[in-house]
Amino acid sequence: MTDYIVFIHGVNTRELQEQPYYAYPLFALIQQEIGEDLPLRMVDLYWGDIVIPQEMELLGTYQQSPLWQKLCFKDIREKQLLQFSGDAALYLSRGTGVNVVEELRKQLITGLSDYQPDDRLHLVTHSMGTVILFDMLFSSRWDRENAGGYTGVEDIRRLLFGLAPQRDQGIPLCSIHTMGSPISIYSLMMTSSHNLPTTHDITRNLREFLQALHNRLRVPIPWQNFIHPADPSGYPLAELLPQMLDESLDQIFNIEDILTREPDIPDVLWNVLGEYGQLAQLVLTGGEAHRSYWNDPLVAARIATEIRTVAQQVAAAKIATGIQTVGQQADATALEPVLTCFLLLSLV
Repeated sequence: MTDYIVFIHGVNTRELQEQPYYAYPLFALIQQEIGEDLPLRMVDLYWGDIVIPQEMELLGTYQQSPLWQKLCFKDIREKQLLQFSGDAALYLSRGTGVNVVEELRKQLITGLSDYQPDDRLHLVTHSMGTVILFDMLFSSRWDRENAGGYTGVEDIRRLLFGLAPQRDQGIPLCSIHTMGSPISIYSLMMTSSHNLPTTHDITRNLREFLQALHNRLRVPIPWQNFIHPADPSGYPLAELLPQMLDESLDQIFNIEDILTREPDIPDVLWNVLGEYGQLAQLVLTGGEAHRSYWNDPLVAARIATEIRTVAQQVAAAKIATGIQTVGQQADATALEPVLTCFLLLSLV
């Protein structure tokens, strides 16, 4: 049995642009923790170059303005603000969103092309990549009736057990690991209103998916949400997710928020300085903190532990289910003579 780990990166920063090999350091650390216990396979998804042309075109338009050189925070406008907001806006638009999905569809089909029925899948998502992957897998805007004829997302969903249009086929997802994830903020548009439904709603499909997985695996799905204290994109999920889905579902998944390190003295000093200190910390350390997960031994160790643990749990649950099935069959066999006697007596 093979454990597939699907990685997806987040927002780009052009001077440190995410490259196709971005996941190698973290995967190497996970492999080091796992050792020879389990065979691992990496599927590293890359969408970073799809949105660059539109953002560069917009930046060029800005730079034509005679006021541009006089604006404050010009570097921050050109990099962090434009890129983070631009990546989000472009993906959520239908046109660029389809381009991103189509590229990821090809990569996922290739990466998971030879999985076997007993193999397991694990998701490691970073930043905006969490929003993109969850949108593809669970958002109702990609359901057939809302997708405007585009069926590429259905190809992706067929790869995972528990997702329509073929819920009883595909590789089972056995753990989720989000890093520096802003998905809690996007939940404001990903959950449905009591009165006005939204095509970005993920709650129904995610709820049904988790329930189907639990019915097959018979173990809770672990979900680790890693947050660096200086990462401005990282937000807690442990209290929000049960509210989004259903309080009764907390038996089928275990969500845990994990700080990658405790705040240190410089963090405290930045906060003592108030808003200006926090702004300075954001500029000086926020980007490094946001990228830190890919090289963090603690993150790798926690992911490796869950991969190993869930493998043991799934194997134990399968054995228990087999024993129960055999017992039921044995009981039925033992009853056959008794039932035959009753049938013969009823005919006398």
